[in-house]
Amino acid sequence: MNSDFSRRDFLALMGAGLVASTSAAQTQSAQRLFAYVGSWTKGPFGVGGGGGLHVFSVDMINGALAPVSRTTGPEFENFNVGYMAVSPNGRFLYASNEVENYDGKFSGGGMLTFAINPQDGSITHVSTQPSMGVYPAYVAIDKAGSRVIVANHGNYDPSVRVVKKNGVPEIEKVWDDGTVALFPVRQDGTLGPASDVAILERTQSVDEYSQRSSHAHSVNFDPSNRIVFACDKGTDRVYTYRVDRAAGTLTDGKTFPTAPGIAPRHSSFHPRLPYVFVVNERESSLSSYRYDVNTGDVSLVQTASTIPAGYTQRSSPADVHVHPNGKFVYSSNRGHDSLAICRIDEATGRMTLVEIVPTQGSTPRAFNFDPSGRYIFAANQGTNNIVTFAVDPESGKLTPTGAKVDVPKPVCIQFATLSHA
Repeated sequence: MNSDFSRRDFLALMGAGLVASTSAAQTQSAQRLFAYVGSWTKGPFGVGGGGGLHVFSVDMINGALAPVSRTTGPEFENFNVGYMAVSPNGRFLYASNEVENYDGKFSGGGMLTFAINPQDGSITHVSTQPSMGVYPAYVAIDKAGSRVIVANHGNYDPSVRVVKKNGVPEIEKVWDDGTVALFPVRQDGTLGPASDVAILERTQSVDEYSQRSSHAHSVNFDPSNRIVFACDKGTDRVYTYRVDRAAGTLTDGKTFPTAPGIAPRHSSFHPRLPYVFVVNERESSLSSYRYDVNTGDVSLVQTASTIPAGYTQRSSPADVHVHPNGKFVYSSNRGHDSLAICRIDEATGRMTLVEIVPTQGSTPRAFNFDPSGRYIFAANQGTNNIVTFAVDPESGKLTPTGAKVDVPKPVCIQFATLSHA
């Protein structure tokens, strides 16, 4: 009797275990990771040649990207993706059309909202708003999914305006404003019209062409979600603005000059410590700053080279990201065509170079981690491909997985983890 009961009990337990493991497997299979890759078409400043927005599924076994879909049709023939952000709930994708004039409909670039299909990751365009500036180069969304912020770069070339001073006609050169625009996210996920726009200081810096006016190249929400941090590579400044959520405005603007001529470009906050890291476009360097989350004040800790000593050819850093575990910061080098990895001293915010790794392509304008930090995906704009590297979470070092996919002129890559029944 006891023997029969034990056997039945054993079989019941085995059955329960099979049900539990099957349920776990079903839950795991119901979650899939998708990558969204933006490409330049004809591109700003005469660069480009591919284009649109591409969707890939991500194989987490080796980091391979498998094509799912891409934007098609006449409305996307000139879709020149500048940057993108995915909503925290994974339901919407916000992308800038980095152009000077949006299809003749309005001056400046466009901010497009796409609905994401949770079944297959595909996207559907649902609305567009003016970006409130020329060549919108960067897009970020807050943790609540309630506000989107956009950095409008502006053009390098001036317009000519004729004015009369004391009755005498004169030619006056006028440059586009570099701006930071704040957009509310409506309940249906689309963007409302910009609720406020901060105009960066109308001044200039060292370089006679690329720094004759302000050029906002990135803007991010800080870890508190209350302040935005903007990089102006045109005038060698970083800005902070407090977000008044009730009024939908940018207030308490503060300006922090950097070293002249370095062109601060992109930023990345440490996930848990008071540091922000900024890559400098004209100096091939990476700067760490101590950041006061209460006041928005920043103070320089260190600036370190992103290329090997003795390298004399032209190189221009582009992107920067702190690893999700907070131990390392990575930046990309266009020209040297590599990723520089630095270990972060958590007590001081100082950086120590770990290694500089070729991206197996040219002009790595963008790169990003998958949400787990297991892989880095290097988007090589010049060679039209994305290369996957495995990340060692303890050393920070990178190893190519062998996964590579062809994409025309990739300039941005973002991820969404989607669940479906």
